[in-house]
Amino acid sequence: MLKEAVLSIRKDLDRAVCYTLVFMLSSMFMYLFFHISLSETVGVTYIYGKNDLPTFLTTFDVLVCILVIFMANDFYVKKKSNELAVILMCGGTFLQLTRFLIFQTGIFMAVSIPLGVGAGRLCFPLLAAVFRWVTGQELSMASGSQPAVLSASIIGFEVFWCTFVNLGYSYRNSIYTLLHGEKKIRMQFPGLFAVKILRYIYPGLYLGCAALLYLCGKEPEQITMLGCAGLLGLWGTIDKVVLPWLEKGGAERWSEDGEKLVYMGLFREDLKMAKLYIILFIATADILCCLTAGMVEKGSEFALCLLSFSSMIPLLGISLMFRFASEAAGRKNQFATLRKIGYTREQIKNIVKKELLWLYGVIMGASLVYILNIAAVLCIYGLIPVAAGSLLVAIFVVSLTVCGCINYRYNCTGGAG
Repeated sequence: MLKEAVLSIRKDLDRAVCYTLVFMLSSMFMYLFFHISLSETVGVTYIYGKNDLPTFLTTFDVLVCILVIFMANDFYVKKKSNELAVILMCGGTFLQLTRFLIFQTGIFMAVSIPLGVGAGRLCFPLLAAVFRWVTGQELSMASGSQPAVLSASIIGFEVFWCTFVNLGYSYRNSIYTLLHGEKKIRMQFPGLFAVKILRYIYPGLYLGCAALLYLCGKEPEQITMLGCAGLLGLWGTIDKVVLPWLEKGGAERWSEDGEKLVYMGLFREDLKMAKLYIILFIATADILCCLTAGMVEKGSEFALCLLSFSSMIPLLGISLMFRFASEAAGRKNQFATLRKIGYTREQIKNIVKKELLWLYGVIMGASLVYILNIAAVLCIYGLIPVAAGSLLVAIFVVSLTVCGCINYRYNCTGGAG
C-alpha cells in the first residue's frame, strides 16, 4: 500500500503541500516556543508548575498549534473519502485501508517534522535579535532534555492522534458515507416567528459587546469575557442571519447579473467553511492582546507576547489559506462548466477575485471589530503603547492580506486559469 499512498499524494499534490506546510509551521512554532520559554532568560518550567504568564502563554500557543493541525488533518482526510471508498469497493480490507492511511500520514510527518525543527533552528537567531532589541537581554536556546522531551512528546501525541482519528473515520463509515463524506443531513424545523425574531439578537450581542469594551477600564479580564460573549454573537450572526439571507435570496436578487450570482454563491459556501476560522482569529487575538496588557515594563514577558501574536495569527491565516486552496482545487470542474456555458477566462478570474475580496473582506472586517477596538482600549488606558497596539493590528491585516493574495494567485493559475 506504500506505492498507492505515494500515488495518492502525487495525484493531489496541491493539498498535500498545503497540509505539509501547516504541519511543518506548527512543529516549528512549538519547537521555538519550548526552546525560548524554557531558556534561562524567560524561565518557564513545567517541573515545578509555576503559574506565571510565560507558562500560560507557552501552553496556549502550543494548544493553538495542536488545534490547527487537527483541523487541517480532519479536512484533508474528509477530502480523501472518495479514495477510501474506492479501496473498499475494489475489495480492500480494513487492514489494507489502515496501512494506506498509516503510510500516507507517515510520509507527511517524515517530511514536515524535520523541516519544522530545522526551520525553527534557522529562525532562532532572528528571534533572538528581535528579543534583544525589545528587551535589551540576550536570548539563548534552552539546553537540557526538558525542551526536547516536551517538543517530542507533543509532536508524537499529534502523530498518534491524527493517525488514530483517520483510522476511526475510515472504520466507522461505509462506502456510501465515504462517497458522500462532505454532505451533512440537516433536520428541518418549521419557521416559527419567535425563532426568526430571536436570531436578530445575535448581531446586537456581537456589536454591543464591542461597544462595551470601552467601559472595561484597566481590567483586561473583562475584555476577555466580553470577547467571548461577542464570539457567540458573531457565530449566531453568521449562522442564523447572514447565511440564510445568502441562501434564500441569492437567485432572485442577482438573477440578472451572472457573475455576481456565481461569486456570491461561492462566497456563501466559503463563509460556511470560514466560520470557525473567524472565531479562532478573534479568540486568539483577544486572549493574546489581553495577556500583553500591562507587560510593557516586563521586557521578556512583553516580547514573548509579541512573539506569540506574530506567530499564531500568521499560522491561523496559513491554515485558512490551506482550507480555501483545498476547496479551490476541487472547483476545476465547476470552472470548466462555466467555460462551456459561455463564461470567458477573464470573467472567471473576475469571479475568483470578487469571491476572495468578499471572503477575506468579511473575515478581516468581522475580526477587526474586536481586534481594533481591543487594541484601542488597551492604548487609551495606557496598558500598552500606541506603537504596540498598531503593531498588533498591522500583523493581523498584513497576514490576512498576504494569504488572500496567495489564494488569488493560486486560483488564477489553477482551475480559474
